[in-house]
Amino acid sequence: MMGMAMEFLGKSKGTAESASAGDRLYRALALGDLPGAWLLARPAVDRAKTEKLPCVEAFNCGLCLYRLGEYEKALAVLKQAEQSLGNPPDLDIAERKLFLQAIEAVGQNGALLPLDPDGGPGLERYMLIRVRWLIALSLAALGRRQEAAPVVRFLSQYRIEV
Repeated sequence: MMGMAMEFLGKSKGTAESASAGDRLYRALALGDLPGAWLLARPAVDRAKTEKLPCVEAFNCGLCLYRLGEYEKALAVLKQAEQSLGNPPDLDIAERKLFLQAIEAVGQNGALLPLDPDGGPGLERYMLIRVRWLIALSLAALGRRQEAAPVVRFLSQYRIEV
């Protein structure tokens, strides 16, 4: 099965070498190939110690670390992703109703979906929500509920419970 996943990874954009590391990490996470995702995330996690990663790559590295139970390490790269986003504008009223319905439909599983590096502009607020959601889950897993409280309050406006 893993061979099929790795074969798929290579075919998605010609060859695995032609796809960026961020694209390959996203596909590995989307396919549920956690061992492959870790091998792809490890160099980026090392780079994150000395340079800023793009937000989506930092999030996907944090997601990989979270899924491996490395919550403290996940927090380090997730906080980097959060800082890179700043404070993007909130969703307008027309977008908000259906967005909230979509969040409810995906449920708690939405927190563990990787972010697509090709997501494009207009998703900054959504990315901030996803980053903070995973930060809150990491803090909760570490038993740091008080530290998570402001993040949980932020998420509650989108009907996300941690």
